[in-house]
Amino acid sequence: MAYDPNLNVNRPDLQTPPPREPRNSWAPLAVIAAAAVAGVVIWSMMSGPATDPATTSSTTATPPAATDTAPAITPMEPATPAAPSTNGTAPAAPAPSNP
Repeated sequence: MAYDPNLNVNRPDLQTPPPREPRNSWAPLAVIAAAAVAGVVIWSMMSGPATDPATTSSTTATPPAATDTAPAITPMEPATPAAPSTNGTAPAAPAPSNP
């Protein structure tokens, strides 16, 4: 009798495992879809105009004319400190802290 490799009834280590069913995982498809959506959003935001013409138009506001002279500076007098209280009372004590 000839050796048949498919007849491994007595040797479980040589038995062929049953075929596995294919996996139906949606995770790779979800990652690809999320990357595509993010790419489309980024592309649409980057492809717009660089500036808003309504806010940078010269017809909306005219800047003041430039001058070569600076405004005149007037020196200020130093402030005098307030006079101490003469009614003889002590300054208020801070509120006690509760630990």
